[in-house]
Amino acid sequence: MCQAFGVGEFSQVVSVLCSGETRVADLLRTWRLELSHDDSSDGPWAPYRIHQPGTTGGLIPWGISRTAEHFYWQVTDGPVDAWPVLAMQVDYEDGWHRYEMTATEFLYRILTDPEFQPYSVAQFPAGLSFEPG
Repeated sequence: MCQAFGVGEFSQVVSVLCSGETRVADLLRTWRLELSHDDSSDGPWAPYRIHQPGTTGGLIPWGISRTAEHFYWQVTDGPVDAWPVLAMQVDYEDGWHRYEMTATEFLYRILTDPEFQPYSVAQFPAGLSFEPG
């Protein structure tokens, strides 16, 4: 997604984290920050942990939304393109949702499928857009 679109925001809601230390929405900076705050199994990502390089398992952040949602890949020992998406709504008790799909399919569903709740923005009149950042 980053190679195709670059840094920016989709439909004024979702930002995809791209690598590049000078960017505000930087994947590596966000991952390092979350990793530095993940000090226990009952921390903010419970019952999950942030992925430690060199290990199997854990979460890698790939996107954020303006509505306090965070999107992650769940690292498995399978191929990268088969890693499921986990989405977390910060202010909800049962905030985690798991999706057996790629991040690109997940983003597509957020933007185009009004039935893809609780994340869809397809029902809003603003329509599809991409604003480079």
